[in-house]
Amino acid sequence: MDSTDTPARVEWRQYPFELVPGDAQLDFPAAEGVHPDYESDTWYLAGDLTGESGRRFAFITIFNRNRPGGEVVADFHTFALFDIDHGTYGTFTDYDMPPKNSEPGARPKLTCAEGHLDLSYQSSAGTTTWTACRDNAGELLPYTYDFAAFGRDNAGAAMELRLHLTPTRPPVPVGASVHNGKIVACIQDGTYSYFQTGTHMTGTLRWGDTEERVVGHAGHIDRQWFPSYAGGGGTGGDPRGQAHEWHTISLDNGVDLSVWRQFDRRIGNALVPFTGITAAYADGTDPECVEDLEVVTTGYVLWPNEIRSLMRPPSKPRYLPERHTLRSAALELELTGEPLVQAPAHALPIEYMEGPYRYHGTMRGRPVTGTALYEATIAMYRDWELIDVLATQISAAGADSEALTAAVDEARLQIARGDNSATMEFLDRRVRPLLLELPDELAGDLLEILDNLTEAVRNDVR
Repeated sequence: MDSTDTPARVEWRQYPFELVPGDAQLDFPAAEGVHPDYESDTWYLAGDLTGESGRRFAFITIFNRNRPGGEVVADFHTFALFDIDHGTYGTFTDYDMPPKNSEPGARPKLTCAEGHLDLSYQSSAGTTTWTACRDNAGELLPYTYDFAAFGRDNAGAAMELRLHLTPTRPPVPVGASVHNGKIVACIQDGTYSYFQTGTHMTGTLRWGDTEERVVGHAGHIDRQWFPSYAGGGGTGGDPRGQAHEWHTISLDNGVDLSVWRQFDRRIGNALVPFTGITAAYADGTDPECVEDLEVVTTGYVLWPNEIRSLMRPPSKPRYLPERHTLRSAALELELTGEPLVQAPAHALPIEYMEGPYRYHGTMRGRPVTGTALYEATIAMYRDWELIDVLATQISAAGADSEALTAAVDEARLQIARGDNSATMEFLDRRVRPLLLELPDELAGDLLEILDNLTEAVRNDVR
């Protein structure tokens, strides 16, 4: 037994294991496998890696199984690598969608076992696998996995990552004992979700001309399975009717935080359940859930149009949240998040950004730092959203003035009134001259946002 382990802490390192007694959906190892009675099932793995040269990397991988209506195959797989030292990334997504997969003789690219973890996705770059390991007698080794992923970055360079994975912390139900892993997600009640952090990772990374042995200690696994299709099953078929921000933050005080914010985009981006933090502790303290999460977005980033989502964008200029501060009074927590790679967009069905972040702040009166992979799908492109983007970026640039703040506030009222002609005239007559008075290094990006806002008003993008 590890000297840091107590009997209570090692109890989970076995199969079978009941994460939530009385709810068989969260029994292990079956929870790691496919859930055929659910229309969407997602497997997510991510982490930070250090090469033998000292170079820092991160990665994400997503396996997404979808059966809309219970019959249609609409799967995809994403794999991305991040070079943290150089602030660059490569991303690869492969789809298995109608009508091509409805042709005679077509077989699903994704295969997944029931009862334990055994995933295989046959992409155009190679077959990515994530499987549970077995001992010499063929029995499953609890919470021990092999992973191999293949892809190509935007320049065509090959990406390959092979890892042996051993989580050092138990699975945690999202919402802890408050929700017991059964939450509302994507505006669907009865969605199951758990995560597992502190995953130890060893293996090799190849990316173009780079080849290194790598190791990591803060990998995390995240799982959800949804009663209906995740991409619109809770919004009447509208894939952009809901959005979210999600990340797991590994703090240097031994606390891991799974942070969820979810939005109903049909009613003014209203916050909806589940929005909150699940905190997991290295010392064996029971996980806890708090729902007093407050987030202030302090910066947005423009979607890079060279990354094309599967579904046609409603508007070309789209901005996603980037810099932010999050707070919880219950946890005595305040953290500020900053990206390590700018605008890491991925070719998912709708707008999806995810990349490595660093955090700093305080928790329970003590300074803390942390790392995370932060994802967001809440793309801002409607006129009433872009005015908020403009206001935020003016503040981020330090370009606030009494006159400019008043003009932006009045523009927001004009947009709410719905008189598009009057709004465009106001933006051009009152807001633009104030931006033109700013130094060129500040005005450029702000004028671009204003142009995009004016175009959204002209086209009545609401």
